[in-house]
Amino acid sequence: MAATEKVFTNQSANGQSTVYEWPGGIGTFVCEGTWNSATVKMQMSPDGGTTWVDVGDDVTFTDDGVGNFELGSDSSFKIRADMSSAGNSTSVDCWMTVRHPYGGLETVG
Repeated sequence: MAATEKVFTNQSANGQSTVYEWPGGIGTFVCEGTWNSATVKMQMSPDGGTTWVDVGDDVTFTDDGVGNFELGSDSSFKIRADMSSAGNSTSVDCWMTVRHPYGGLETVG
């Protein structure tokens, strides 16, 4: 089963997406748009949202791209997108997809 969630729509400023529960498994992160020096990273929290770490280079973008990642299924794992260094004309869309037999992404809170 695969479930896709659009996490940024015309994102034009530094900030984070909604936080999602991670059910475990393989995921895909896709970003496209006008970058104007912006960076978008997939981040995960191993402790329920207190600490955030970058998932890695495969899901860090400064231009249109697609990257895959795999994270465990600990109930405290959360994921989000993070934009930094947005410029005056930045406008980026991003999607996260999870391929997991038990369901998709659910927002936190």
